Amino acid sequence: LLQNPVQDVKELTFSWVIPYSGPLWRSKPTAYISHLLGYEGAGSIVAVLKQKGLISGCVSHDGNWIEGSFSLLNVTFDLTERGLDHIEEIGTHLFAYLSMLQNSAPERWIFDEMKKLAEIQFKFQQDKHPFDLCTDMSLNLHLLPPEEVLSGKCMLYDFDPAGISSVLSKLTLDGVRVWHQSKTLADRCTEKDTSYGSPMACIPLEATWRERWAAAAATGDAASMGLRLPKPNPFIPEDLSLRPLPCDPPKHPSALADCEPPLACVFHRQDDILQQPKAHASFLIYTPFLCRSVQNFVKAELWCRCVEESLKEFAYDAEVAGVGYSLSLGAVAVALVLHGFNDKLGVLLDAVMEKVMSLREIPETVYNIVADAYCDEVSSIAYHSPPYAQCGMRFLELTSRGAVYPWHKRHAACRQMRREELSGLADELFHASGCHVEALMLGNIRPDEARHLAGRLVQGLGLRKALDAVPERAEAVLPAGTTLWELDATDAEARNHAIYARFQLPDSVETFMLLRLLSKVLGAKFFDVVRTQQQLGYVAQLAASRSMKFSYLNAVVQTEFPPNYARSRIDAFLNEYLTRVEQFLSDEEFEICRAGLLSELQTKHKTLMEEVSRYMGCVSNRTYDFDRRKRSIAYLEEDASPGKLRRFVSAQLRKAPRLYTQVRKTNTWDDKPIPEGASIPEDPPDMRRWTTHEATVASFASEAQWVPYCTEVRAAAAAAGASRM
Repeated sequence: LLQNPVQDVKELTFSWVIPYSGPLWRSKPTAYISHLLGYEGAGSIVAVLKQKGLISGCVSHDGNWIEGSFSLLNVTFDLTERGLDHIEEIGTHLFAYLSMLQNSAPERWIFDEMKKLAEIQFKFQQDKHPFDLCTDMSLNLHLLPPEEVLSGKCMLYDFDPAGISSVLSKLTLDGVRVWHQSKTLADRCTEKDTSYGSPMACIPLEATWRERWAAAAATGDAASMGLRLPKPNPFIPEDLSLRPLPCDPPKHPSALADCEPPLACVFHRQDDILQQPKAHASFLIYTPFLCRSVQNFVKAELWCRCVEESLKEFAYDAEVAGVGYSLSLGAVAVALVLHGFNDKLGVLLDAVMEKVMSLREIPETVYNIVADAYCDEVSSIAYHSPPYAQCGMRFLELTSRGAVYPWHKRHAACRQMRREELSGLADELFHASGCHVEALMLGNIRPDEARHLAGRLVQGLGLRKALDAVPERAEAVLPAGTTLWELDATDAEARNHAIYARFQLPDSVETFMLLRLLSKVLGAKFFDVVRTQQQLGYVAQLAASRSMKFSYLNAVVQTEFPPNYARSRIDAFLNEYLTRVEQFLSDEEFEICRAGLLSELQTKHKTLMEEVSRYMGCVSNRTYDFDRRKRSIAYLEEDASPGKLRRFVSAQLRKAPRLYTQVRKTNTWDDKPIPEGASIPEDPPDMRRWTTHEATVASFASEAQWVPYCTEVRAAAAAAGASRM
């Protein structure tokens, strides 16, 4: 099956029909097989094909079954550009590996390792939302005994080598269906699928493929290709104990004393709620290198991904065992995150540091895999994002300063980048101009352990030189009055327009809480009027949001109607319903919305990631305002009132700068006709209109008032001192 996808996807899937596996929930033979086929460590199909530069990733899973009839087992490879021309070789390795599995007995130790990990992960899994948990349990009652509705889908109980071998015997060349997706197949996709009209074609397997794949399956010569079974996983946690808690655990992260630059501060809170042997450590390494050009930013982003790719064989075992990391870029910082069972975090950190410092030259195969995937990803975001997402990207480009580069410029820089430009990049990032490090550590980790982990990072990277100031960031004040910014869609195939309206106000606890209350009052009404009654489009939302310096009321619609008509409908709704709030908002409706918002804010975090999300923004935006949620609750309980909301709408919101970002499709598809009797009103004469992209961004940047972020290197230490007082 050939398919020409909408986005820049290059995938190759091998799919087999296998017997329905629902009754085999105790032994789960397909879990054993999928684990081996999707394994990414040394000697795996994934590792060998990556070394050859043919794939960038792989996933194996079973599913898409018809209950009681059959299941499917799928192996999906993400192809590189080179891999597009080596489908035959990829299949040869797959069938050689399958032959090795089919001609050897299933290994008990592999099953036992999977069983132990399943037990640990089930025992210490994150709490589910009650709605999701109820749904899962209801579905599982159809498939499992009542006593197994929580654990039966996760746990492994019985080693069934016969069942594993039986499923493996079905994974043959005669039974395979191959599904290939790529834009390079456009000329060959002469048919249309019956569901979505996507270009496709069904053709027989090429004779040379069948011949080589059959030979690989017959000879089973996997060893000569470098293929073998995995070794025991060194990252399975051994110490699952909970660290003793202090007598009075702090409610918010507090700063640890005695940090020496370039390690400016470590904010820490030991978990006293979740009671799980897990921790989360986030390091922000500020470096001026990222701010100097989009080329520098893309270099650093590619370098981070090359480090991750080079560690894949090592880190995959950690990921399977519930320990992981990421190395990525923030606005002006390199972000290293470690998460999972705290027993092994230090081991993983040391491995990452060693790779960072030893990767002086990027291997060609690693660079090609990373650059290929990165260019595809950036191209899809830049040129195939839905119109409403394009509105958001353009707004960020307009109003943000400090290593915020638009996706189309990242794509252009990536296409011109050469592997040699990444040589020795660690020195440029961390040593040439110095750096500034701030950290947040949460979970089952003591203060001394957090301090020690941060010290291992500083020592591992060889950080010595501190910055005099953190790289600059800023946000722009929107021009007074109403502005319409009209832009062409970047996706030539888009059939929709999008309109994104934003009211901008200086941020404060009171302002944001009043905007959230207003969105509680109006959000459901907006959806009902705009989406349900007027049928303007599937994407229709009114909500409050905040950045570092501003609070916003946002209204967004993605529509097939003429964009000016849809915008007039947003205006009509806001004019009518803001007036209703000012004149007719009842105490009862206000109290329902206030109680609902209070309930959201007072809910304790259910996962470590939820706690991280509550505090990480305070560190990355350098406000260190960890008790803002507490002040927000206090405002809602003590100060918020219907009268304040009405006055806020009249005196502040209606006078706030308002920007409409309007993305219009560029193809010849006809718009939906506006309803009979409707019309598109004239825009007010004082409305400002922008009709260009990059020229508007440049002109606005030179004229706008910019509100800077904190650049003081001692800000974190000052906040730390205040928190200890």
